[in-house]
Amino acid sequence: MGKVIIRTEELQIEEYDDAWVTPGAQRILNVYDKNGNFVPFTSKRRFGKEEYSIPETPMKFDDSKVDYYNEEVIYIGFLRGHWGHFMVDSSVRLWALERPECADKRILVTIEGMAEFYNKLFMYLKIDKSRILQLDGTAKFRKVLVPELSYFPGKYVSKEFLTPYKKVANSVYLDKPKYEKIYLSRAHFAKGKKELGEKQIEVIFEMNGYHILYPEELSYEEQVWYYKNCKIMAATNGTIAHNIVYADDGSKLIILNRYKEDNIHQNAINLIKDLDVKYIDAYYRNSNRENCLMERTSDVCEFCKEEGMLLPPESIFMKTYLLLIFKLPYLYRWFN
Repeated sequence: MGKVIIRTEELQIEEYDDAWVTPGAQRILNVYDKNGNFVPFTSKRRFGKEEYSIPETPMKFDDSKVDYYNEEVIYIGFLRGHWGHFMVDSSVRLWALERPECADKRILVTIEGMAEFYNKLFMYLKIDKSRILQLDGTAKFRKVLVPELSYFPGKYVSKEFLTPYKKVANSVYLDKPKYEKIYLSRAHFAKGKKELGEKQIEVIFEMNGYHILYPEELSYEEQVWYYKNCKIMAATNGTIAHNIVYADDGSKLIILNRYKEDNIHQNAINLIKDLDVKYIDAYYRNSNRENCLMERTSDVCEFCKEEGMLLPPESIFMKTYLLLIFKLPYLYRWFN
């Protein structure tokens, strides 16, 4: 994939009269114009992945065998049941819901999972349940509005990408503390997986004034509240760092690498939010996505020195113990 750029042109909403919509593979909604021509990018489960396309060939539909809706609807598409991929795959048309021409119209979606979350999301986006339309079969509509993508991996990201996140952040108010510095931990979420050592990194940040959060243990509103009110967010590499979308533009983001990876989605978010980003290698040299060991590396120590952060005494016993578990699979299985 190429280097992502900021798209400065205003996104458009394409209109298709007498269009057909049909559930394809994995119930992903595909749109065809009145001549049966496939509408580009309406077959995607994950943008940027060719295997989630369908052949863009003309289709023939029988009007007598499909439901007809004499209304204009908005194509939002496939909503993935995964928190991180929601942010970079499923949110890319939500910007259009703020446009006047989309007001009060029903939206076409397929919800794969996390239904409770999506119900809350639509509530904050002022979309009543009566406006959510999920199809079980092929249907024809008087007009289908298809918003352009606000983010296309490896190509561009637009300012409209942030529209739904800013809308939700401005709508959530809780009687909860505000923490200027937060650390988002996977230590509880990754139990039983071969992701070791984060606790020792977490302790460093906690003793230096960071409030530790375990996102999966918080409600959606609580997460948004803490994210939008922080000035500095620290998190490991991966989708957990994407949560910075709810913070103010220009915020500081500290990403601790658990393994070597160039996360194109995070790069796009960093770019469009104009973040002050610091990457720190905090992993054992043989770490990878499936098997990683975080440790107090020279990069971690140098970062703490630069930031004036205290370092607790290092436990050689714990370091050796984690390294043995990481290197010897039978010990890891026994431990779990």
